Amino acid sequence: MKMKGKSIRKFAAFAASAVMGATSLAGSAFTASAADLQLDNYAKLLQYSLYFYDANYCGAGTGEKSHFSWRDDCHTGSNDMGGFHDAGDGIICGLTEGFTASTLGWMYYEYKDEFDKTGTTAHLKDITDEFARYMRNCTTLDGNGNVTKFIYEMGDDGKDHGKWRAPELMGERGNDEIYSTADGASDVAAQYAAALAQNYINFKNEEDLKYAKALYDFAAKNRKMTYEQMTYSDKSVEDDIAWAAGWLYLATNEQPYLDANSKDTSGTNDWVNDYYYGGVWLGAAIINAEITGNWTAPVNYIQGVVNANQNKFYVMNSWGSARHNTLMQTCAMAVTKHKDKSGADFSEWCKKQMNMILGDNNANVCLVVGYNDVSATSPHHRAASNLYVDDSWSQWGSWDGNYANVEGSHILYGALCGGPTSEDFTTFRKLDAKDSTSNEVALDYQVGLVGAAAGLYSYFGTGSVVAEIGSEVTVYPEEIAAANGEVIVDPPEKENCTLSVTFYDVDTNEKIEGVEAQIVQVTEPETLIEEWTSSAETFNIDVPLNDESTPYRLIIKSLPDGYQCNAASGGIVFKDYAETITLNVPLNKASQDNTMYGDANLDKKVSISDAVAILQYIANGSKYPLEEQALINADVDTNLGVTGNDAAVIQQVDAGVYTADDLPLKAK
Repeated sequence: MKMKGKSIRKFAAFAASAVMGATSLAGSAFTASAADLQLDNYAKLLQYSLYFYDANYCGAGTGEKSHFSWRDDCHTGSNDMGGFHDAGDGIICGLTEGFTASTLGWMYYEYKDEFDKTGTTAHLKDITDEFARYMRNCTTLDGNGNVTKFIYEMGDDGKDHGKWRAPELMGERGNDEIYSTADGASDVAAQYAAALAQNYINFKNEEDLKYAKALYDFAAKNRKMTYEQMTYSDKSVEDDIAWAAGWLYLATNEQPYLDANSKDTSGTNDWVNDYYYGGVWLGAAIINAEITGNWTAPVNYIQGVVNANQNKFYVMNSWGSARHNTLMQTCAMAVTKHKDKSGADFSEWCKKQMNMILGDNNANVCLVVGYNDVSATSPHHRAASNLYVDDSWSQWGSWDGNYANVEGSHILYGALCGGPTSEDFTTFRKLDAKDSTSNEVALDYQVGLVGAAAGLYSYFGTGSVVAEIGSEVTVYPEEIAAANGEVIVDPPEKENCTLSVTFYDVDTNEKIEGVEAQIVQVTEPETLIEEWTSSAETFNIDVPLNDESTPYRLIIKSLPDGYQCNAASGGIVFKDYAETITLNVPLNKASQDNTMYGDANLDKKVSISDAVAILQYIANGSKYPLEEQALINADVDTNLGVTGNDAAVIQQVDAGVYTADDLPLKAK
């Protein structure tokens, strides 16, 4: 089994003694008991529901981030922004990306205690942090912190859907597959704003709040949809703006945000659709009710759905019926959580709906992959299927859609399949991944399962997480601890790490005295850890083990006469207690005849790709090194060393604030 990185936090899962195979009892007359189906094991359901996102990581670092051993880096290169693939494909759709992220953040906001109790907080945080990182990477701010443009979609759905193969085999994205706007896609921008505001509320990253405000202002100013390469259609931008406004009010307590949220969530507005990527009025109204105490509109809407669907499976739409069903459960359970104020309790209705999803139905089939003995086995997912279809699609025609007939296929644990096309579960085609109506899996499908499971676990408190999922899954250590009735205790803070820094002449190899330097932690604002002037001896600094999202970096404030530094400011990340990292920093007097300021990736031009190269280098210089000339080129703000400000300057060149000829900027 492939071992993942982050050794402090991720343990190898134990090999399961009985892996749920891809041939589980499909079409048999077997009738499982409630215990076999694990109908009330909401803790395990919540745990499993998060693992789908591990299958859909995109970009460099996927092999390290994903807890599935069969995923690895994909879509790397200059257009790699990270994030998650939309479904069983390789594209990234801003509308569902934002909707999913903002629903996950909402669920942690509502059910923090439940995530903590089940040991799933670390998993949830990894996912929401990746969404937030992607959204920030996609957004270009000017010097005043305003959005000049942002990426709302990556990948061409026609080109992408024209291939059936794992994302690892799809290659890099071309510039023609990156879709950005300077004044549109306000619905997507607002969804990004909501998700980033939630991540600030939940985990206190100041950078998330900065981008959330900027994206909200962009959306509220332009209020316009974009249609070019927008895979999913939307009805309005106003619901998304109201949704974001509610979260920004909770993040800032600033009244204009609440005014904007309240304006568009009253019962007099024409919102008649459920909560999903194409309409989030209901979610915005629930948040407004939590703030103002006026529960009439959301309660009345949900009550109408419940009354019309007693003792039958709720189907809002025949495509992805389980998605809409679980998202309705998500909203209903959020209202139920506040029943003392909302006056509504929909828990029994939600429980019955979830029972049907987990196998208590006329086809005796569970729509959650790998969850129980009657689970779906063949989701519409390229990577999980392990089927390679060449451009002639000859293999597709000979495949019956059954994972059992593909060598090396994988179990996509926790994935929620699309579901039946009606109340009749026999319309669900359990063994046919080619039937995307039944077996589609996607970010926005999955988040409904996360929300419903969290809500049901909060209300009923039944079930427990497991320490083993499958031989291809690395279970989070916090989940293993919860399964074993243990609590993970962080190692004592006194076990510091050591950073050892030496400055040397690249020609003579002699140590250089008189370099004024600092070590800072990359927080917002940055935190000074130590400053010193170099001597003929190596300088050692004791620092605490840092969180993965806040690395350290070296700043050179001044150099002895005649020297220049071509290797400053890489991201420094410790991965283990008492670890020592040695920095041997070369200084030289080389000429800069070949310097092209701004060209950090040495492709002979200045573009947004250079800013990405700088940011990757700052985040993790050992993984994304820059060559000597690249480091010279990257220092465009004339402050010694390569910093995030250099990337910001290049982004402003791309936005037209400066030209390449203006580089390097003269120090003020």
